[in-house]
Amino acid sequence: MKKNRSAPPGRLALALAVVLAAGCAANPPAAPQAAKEPAKESIREEAVRFRGADVELTGILFEPAAPPRKGERRPAAVLLHGCSGLYTTSGRLPVGRRAWAEHFARRGFVAVAVDSFGPRGIGAGGVCEIEHAKRPAQPWGVRVADAYAALDYLAKRPDVDPKSVVVVGWSHGGATVMGTVRPEAPGRHAGGPHFRAAVAFYPDCFQPLKAKGYQTTMPVLILHGGDDDWTPVAPCVDLVQKLKDSRFPPAIIVYPGGHHGFDNPGNKVIVLPDVYNPFVPGQRGAHVGGHEPSRLKAIDDVNRFIDQILGRSRPLKS
Repeated sequence: MKKNRSAPPGRLALALAVVLAAGCAANPPAAPQAAKEPAKESIREEAVRFRGADVELTGILFEPAAPPRKGERRPAAVLLHGCSGLYTTSGRLPVGRRAWAEHFARRGFVAVAVDSFGPRGIGAGGVCEIEHAKRPAQPWGVRVADAYAALDYLAKRPDVDPKSVVVVGWSHGGATVMGTVRPEAPGRHAGGPHFRAAVAFYPDCFQPLKAKGYQTTMPVLILHGGDDDWTPVAPCVDLVQKLKDSRFPPAIIVYPGGHHGFDNPGNKVIVLPDVYNPFVPGQRGAHVGGHEPSRLKAIDDVNRFIDQILGRSRPLKS
């Protein structure tokens, strides 16, 4: 197997992978101390528009308020929302997604949160209550193309390093990430630009697990809650095992006690009774909510993964 000198994926996967197989016990991760965040004034955000494959896409751009130094090119991140869409029913960015967008900006990234639903006329509330096969804006279709459209947009900016762009997604967006990393992903071109790495929060891994010849083209980190009953962790564990000898073996970290949305700050676990869920009797309902020890640990895990991939010898603290 040919080595990839820029990113040793095998060693990285082994260093990060924490797999909870059926019947195995694991100690809950220790909760790290929350780092003091810089003032919000250190971040600039603006609404942006850019061309997609079938529609003009919109989103919110987050970046450090201080302009880049002369000749400086910053790393960047494409952020992909879940099945409820980019905005809440009141038209605001959800607390959890805003927290991650601001987190990346504070660490020196140019981050764009992409809206895949609004430009296609999908209203407030998104597609969570619709059966998977009947949902518009499918993860492995137009949403993957949206991710690459956002990559093209960022790569053309003079302040972005086109070789240091990562893609991060949550739930429906996490499933999109798992489609984005394929060699045959819609919108991906052999000549680039290409994503450097990918992070998928609690994705549904059934599709890549069943897909014939599924492979990844970059380092991938999957973050999953051990108690997730909406997108169960077991298929992702199986996928990691299946691809363990591939060129880019995905890594998985499972957080004991974490439900779907474990990285949402301050959220209590609640039941959403009407969301489509093929994994429970009646195919409706799921637990969602934050788990603070897992949320803090996930921040550290994402920082370490991305810093290793991008070769940041002096990573910024979150």
